[in-house]
Amino acid sequence: MTFLTALGAFNYGLVLIYGLFLSAQIAGGWTNRQQKRLILILCPLFLLLQTPCWLMFGESITKQLYPLIVHLPLVLILIFALKKPVGIALVSVCTAYLCCQLPRWAELAVTAVTRYPLAGEISYTLVIYPVFLLLCHYFVGPAYSAMTVSRQSLLLFGSLPVAYYFFDYATVVYSDALSKGTQAINEFLPTAIIIFYVMFLSAYHRQLQIRADANLQRSMLEAELKQAEVEVESLRSMETQVAVYQHDMRHHLTAIDGFLAADQPQRAREYIQKVQADVDAITPKRFCENELVNLLCSSFAHKANAAGIRLTVDAKLPKTLPLPDTELCSLLSNGLENALHAVGGLKDSSQWVEFYCGIRLNKLLIEIKNPYTGQITMRDGLPVSGQEGHGYGCRSIRSIAERHQGLYSFEPEHGVFTLRVILPLKDE
Repeated sequence: MTFLTALGAFNYGLVLIYGLFLSAQIAGGWTNRQQKRLILILCPLFLLLQTPCWLMFGESITKQLYPLIVHLPLVLILIFALKKPVGIALVSVCTAYLCCQLPRWAELAVTAVTRYPLAGEISYTLVIYPVFLLLCHYFVGPAYSAMTVSRQSLLLFGSLPVAYYFFDYATVVYSDALSKGTQAINEFLPTAIIIFYVMFLSAYHRQLQIRADANLQRSMLEAELKQAEVEVESLRSMETQVAVYQHDMRHHLTAIDGFLAADQPQRAREYIQKVQADVDAITPKRFCENELVNLLCSSFAHKANAAGIRLTVDAKLPKTLPLPDTELCSLLSNGLENALHAVGGLKDSSQWVEFYCGIRLNKLLIEIKNPYTGQITMRDGLPVSGQEGHGYGCRSIRSIAERHQGLYSFEPEHGVFTLRVILPLKDE
């Protein structure tokens, strides 16, 4: 046996180890020592399995049997021993097979330049480990993430390596169609690469749009929650101011007594009216036991009254709820704000809003009704606003409902728009 043949056999074993470990890494790696030990045992086991084939049938037949004696068992081991999904196991093995061409291309390049096959085999031995390390560092993680994002992503990512696997075996291992230079065969792989490139760009652009929309929505929701915190603090500050007025009532009474003692009843009457107006302007009405809901209902009742809108409130909530104040504020504020905005331009007889919130069967129920005119366009269950900067309130309501595994609906029907939200309340 010549040194070139011995080195070729050595490299044959190296690429087997390279392919086994790369397949396992692309599929997500191992989770315990037993799985890692199994991959280590497979290396000499597969070599021993190929040796009789090599001796009895020769190199050509052994390469043709390679999918049955190496690739298929490896896929089954990834599925049953390493607990990998079928699609990920198959794509991982085909991707590792595609990556086996990298050191082979280095060998072909060196052989072409030096015109010495031995130099090519030596270069193959030298580059295979650095190539493996580079792939593990820069490629394995992104490849696994791409395969596990969704089924569509797995199909897209796996299309090229699987197509190459079958193409290579069909035109190189099982036939010599590629070396004969058949035009259709020669054009197949470049065409497949172009199709993959176009599909990849389309999918990549769509993912960028989805991510941009998600980031925008998250930013808007964060801004709304911060605004909700500000509103809650403002309403609580208003309630504190009422307490201050109550505390200062004796000073007002002293002033009134002074006006009466000076025989100035008109000034006393005007002072009383001014104090009463100041107190009424900031005094929250009592709708239910929940402090935050009382403050919000009082605030929106004041807004509705100022706009000439009839707001009917039926609130039946306990003092405390297992729900963050900011989320409860965002739900009610967005729903009521949208309703008041919707009826603002209607006729006086249609300027009304009905609001109900209560608890039934340990679920928070919210219902807001208001009339509307014209046609409401719905998309993905949400009303679509034609005005710039609008529509985020409905997204916020949907996001909070989904976060708590609740239900929501926006229903325009017979001239009345109804918002319903049902949130399961978990015991604190």
